Amino acid sequence: MGKTEFTGYDCKRKCPLDLSILQLGNGKPKIVMPWDPVKYPGVRLTITGDLTFERDYVRKKTLDTIKQLTKHMYHPQQIHWVVQVAIIPIFRYSAAIAP
Repeated sequence: MGKTEFTGYDCKRKCPLDLSILQLGNGKPKIVMPWDPVKYPGVRLTITGDLTFERDYVRKKTLDTIKQLTKHMYHPQQIHWVVQVAIIPIFRYSAAIAP
């Protein structure tokens, strides 16, 4: 139950569907609003197709890594390796779908 999330969106009326009647066993699943991001599969997006959250995540992770490398005492080849291993994979994962 903790992993199950439901969302729904009426594209014609441009509004969320009422999912309050849903029930699984004795519990209610978590309802996610259409404008809130979910990870699917590993990419943060909304049911309406908004990839802003994924772009913000990639930007934040990249800037955090760059900040950690500021005033470092590493050799340039070591920094090159860190960029290859820590920054580029984050960007590449979703770059094709989140322009």
